[in-house]
Amino acid sequence: MTRLLLASACAALLAPLVSAQTPASPPPSAVYTPTSLQAEPGLPRTPDGRPDFQSAVWATNFFPVFEASPLAATLVVSETESKAFVDTMVKGIMSHPEFNIDPEGHVIIGGTDGLPIVRGERRSRLIVLPADGKVPLTPEAKKIASVSSDEKDDYEQRPSGERCLVLSGAPPAFVTISYNRLQFIQTRDHVVIHGENGDEARIIRFAADHSPAGPATWYGASIARWDGDTLIIETIRQPQGEAIRGLFSKFLVNADAKVIERFTRLSQAELLYQFTVEDPKVYTAPWLAEYSFHASDTGMFPSPCHEHNYSLPNILLGQRMADLKAAKKH
Repeated sequence: MTRLLLASACAALLAPLVSAQTPASPPPSAVYTPTSLQAEPGLPRTPDGRPDFQSAVWATNFFPVFEASPLAATLVVSETESKAFVDTMVKGIMSHPEFNIDPEGHVIIGGTDGLPIVRGERRSRLIVLPADGKVPLTPEAKKIASVSSDEKDDYEQRPSGERCLVLSGAPPAFVTISYNRLQFIQTRDHVVIHGENGDEARIIRFAADHSPAGPATWYGASIARWDGDTLIIETIRQPQGEAIRGLFSKFLVNADAKVIERFTRLSQAELLYQFTVEDPKVYTAPWLAEYSFHASDTGMFPSPCHEHNYSLPNILLGQRMADLKAAKKH
């Protein structure tokens, strides 16, 4: 089962699935209440007095819902509502013919820990600002973001995750389909974020300003700083070819956009991750997404990626056969 297949199936199923569940009356007006960054006392610190993220392996395994869905009228939902939400989505996805032929489909889709948990609350989505839970793309940007990967007919145009080049390393880390664990290495001059999904490492220096433009990287150019006990990472110059992001919902990270990530250790077992994308050309207002990593009871595991070996040649071969069939008709 490839991540591409999951993305296409989820996107195809989401609209009819949630429209059938749309409430008869509109939900009450949403109000944004910032998540408290107050940490529990006595958390570990590095020798230079900074919060120590290194004493745990941080993991996520939630069902990925980026924007607000008609399946949940509020940001915070009960355990009963959360289970019903996920069960409805999993049932709909697993009814898709492409998933019926995959013996691991039910494990990939159904083997999550449910909706995200932030400070003990079940969250129905990652977007918290604007309060309606929708990414505020301009009308023109929505058209760009809606471009299907099916329209990319060259191996260099295919998404980097599909080609096993970048999985969860490119900021922001907005969704994973299965377990993803992070490990931090902290020094006075650098922070390293090692992701299990794809075995990727971001090496980020502490600096006030970005260096002049140099060779392009898959992860863009990042610098770090501290704001109190929150680690802030600012990234620019990400590949324009990877601008379209998302599974259920699409958003844009253009090459001239700025991604702001914030990591705050709230407790021995919870690390809050917040992010936004600053780009006034494609967004009509500021927006913020967040979820929490939780301390894992295991270490990191190897994360081989086989999609490049199988799916990419098959995708291109399928299109060549479609081209041949079309040519025979003329």
